[in-house]
Amino acid sequence: MKIGFIGLGNLGCPLAMNLVKAGHDVTINDLRPEAGADIIKAGGSWSDDIAGICRGADVVITALPSPEASRAVVEHAGGVFDNMTKGSCWIEMSTTDFEDIQRLAGIARKKGIDVLECPVTGGVHLAHTGEITVLAGGDIDVYERYKPILQIMGKEVIHLGSIGNASVVKVVTNMLAFIHLVAAGEGMMLAARQGVDLGAAYKAIRASSGNSFVHETESQLILSGSYNVNFTMDLACKDLRFAGKIAEKLNVPLELGSMTRQIFERARNLFGGDAWSPQVVKMLEDACGQPLRAQGFPETLVS
Repeated sequence: MKIGFIGLGNLGCPLAMNLVKAGHDVTINDLRPEAGADIIKAGGSWSDDIAGICRGADVVITALPSPEASRAVVEHAGGVFDNMTKGSCWIEMSTTDFEDIQRLAGIARKKGIDVLECPVTGGVHLAHTGEITVLAGGDIDVYERYKPILQIMGKEVIHLGSIGNASVVKVVTNMLAFIHLVAAGEGMMLAARQGVDLGAAYKAIRASSGNSFVHETESQLILSGSYNVNFTMDLACKDLRFAGKIAEKLNVPLELGSMTRQIFERARNLFGGDAWSPQVVKMLEDACGQPLRAQGFPETLVS
């Protein structure tokens, strides 16, 4: 299948690479040409413009950092919608606003373009091995037609119904992850102040009812001092803002979600938007004057 892929960031690059390795004809584009070097070496092709990405493509995939970036790429003059052919499919893999994806899907359908929204979850590191989870929204017949492509990029592919549903669930998963991250930091700090060996405390929490995926992965990055999860404060704050917007629209009070958003906004102001999201725990480390560190971490590389 001929695939165009736009957006080669920490997530898009491994997703596109997996498609190339599976033998698909993949043409890539990004604002940074150097981001596609390894994909081209593996057999992918480069296009300098969107018209080249869409030319003859059965599918065009976007994996971009914000709704603004997606709008600029797909709906502006000379963008994806102006260059895709009828009967082809746009797959949006960015984490985006659920109302915006519904609006853009309506525009695409009027042009005869099928649409799937397919944000991913589970940690960027899993994208490299094709084990990330794909959350799919869209018409069931379109989903079934392109499911084989999604299964190359993700180990588990879950259809959540109509366009917009996957975006909401993606934001929910991220909100929960950020809440868990703040909670894991606070729990480990209590243990550290008591003088408990943090390596042992990590293992105890992992084997307890207080465990979470975030503790199993991101707590290791805190204990190692790297914090490097390839996910920035800017992206975390964006997703928490989306959660707040959804909650306001649906009249759902988010006490933990709102508090977590405030904590992440403070961390972004302190450390900058490009800081890794686990550095939210560094605020607590600095306030207590006690780094959370243990020998031998990470046990398994998470990057």
